[in-house]
Amino acid sequence: MGGTKKLSILWFFGHFALEVVCFQFYVKYFGSTETAALMALLYDILAFFPQFFIGALAERLERLPVGPLGAAMVLVGALGAFCPAGVLRMTGFFVLSLGNAFVHVGGAKATLFTCGDKIAPSAIFVSGGSFGVITGKLLGAADSSFAIGFAVMLAGSAIIFLAQRVLENADTGYPDIKMADKRRDTAVVILLAFFVVSVRGLMSYGIPTAWNRTALQSFCLFAMMGVGKGLGGILSDKFGAKKTALASSLISLPLLVAGADIMWVSLVGVAMFSMTMAATLGILVSAAPRHPLMAYGVTTTGLLVGTIPAFYPAVKRFISNVGFLAVLTLVCAAALYYIMAPDGKRAEKG
Repeated sequence: MGGTKKLSILWFFGHFALEVVCFQFYVKYFGSTETAALMALLYDILAFFPQFFIGALAERLERLPVGPLGAAMVLVGALGAFCPAGVLRMTGFFVLSLGNAFVHVGGAKATLFTCGDKIAPSAIFVSGGSFGVITGKLLGAADSSFAIGFAVMLAGSAIIFLAQRVLENADTGYPDIKMADKRRDTAVVILLAFFVVSVRGLMSYGIPTAWNRTALQSFCLFAMMGVGKGLGGILSDKFGAKKTALASSLISLPLLVAGADIMWVSLVGVAMFSMTMAATLGILVSAAPRHPLMAYGVTTTGLLVGTIPAFYPAVKRFISNVGFLAVLTLVCAAALYYIMAPDGKRAEKG
């Protein structure tokens, strides 16, 4: 499909800018207050939950410029940061958070409708968010001027509008990704893929990172998450999604455990842990080939479902148990093995 490489790169930077402004806003104004946990939960709900429904709308209204619309909402909402604390700032935060959801769907639309049979373009788009999240968090924690995040998003919006022009002139069509095993019932495939996304989202809060004590180390942690997401898509296209997903899942666990106090070992494990993102998205798109944006929304809803329990300290402590992480890893690997088509083949219903 024409333009897919350019779109994946443009949307990498657009996604980066989006998360910078959103997380600087959140951390700067709400991250150190008694309401921090509640605000984080509200942000996650507003940014993740609507994406399924926005995806359905974007599929129905094919000419809807969902990405630019979301970018405009984010910029309008970000203006609330320049208002005194109160109703206007809170309203701005809600508009910004909802705009975040629209931008995500815009990136999914651009990369999925031009990707052909490749998952790497969408994986590269998604990976930009990890770099943006930590950049925004660090800017907010340092109490840096919000003008920085706003300027970054202005540049990001220009990139998103440019990406929209590229998309309008590109060859588009439904993705032809074949990762789901067609011998399995479609509902089972979707449910198990949703389960894997949710569990992996929950597990991310239990990764042992005693070594993470400085801003630079935090940046490296999130950067390797981003590298893993993008690399997972690239390796899936090159060597096979099933091999990549299973190998990265099983190899990541011992590295994460062994690297609890060893930064570089842990970072390799984090990258491998993140690689399954591409596989789960590819599976869901395969299972619902005529509804790729709704399939993308299922992944973000799964992340939300996995994230919510981690807001409870007791749950967060429990999932840090090595034995529990090992069981969840094996269960997810087994689920992926069952629902993924053999690499290089198109498994048909038997």
